[in-house]
Amino acid sequence: MNRLDELMAELFPDEAPLPPETPFREYETWDSLKHVHLVVGIESRFALDLSADEIAGLGSKHAVEELLRAKGAV
Repeated sequence: MNRLDELMAELFPDEAPLPPETPFREYETWDSLKHVHLVVGIESRFALDLSADEIAGLGSKHAVEELLRAKGAV
C-alpha cells in the first residue's frame, strides 16, 4: 500500500473505496474537517507546502494524485 492509499484508508476507514474520480463530497463522512485532515496528511507524508488554490482543488483521489505527480512527490 502506498502513502496515498494509507492516507485514504485512515480518512475513510469504514467506507468502501470509491473510484479515484469520485468526488470526496460523495463519501458519507466527508466534511470540512476531513478536508483539513487530508491537507495535513498530504503535507506531512509528502513533505509539501500546498497553496490555497492547490488545497481548494483537492476534490478527489485522482486530483490528489495529479497534484502529487505535478510536484514530483510520486
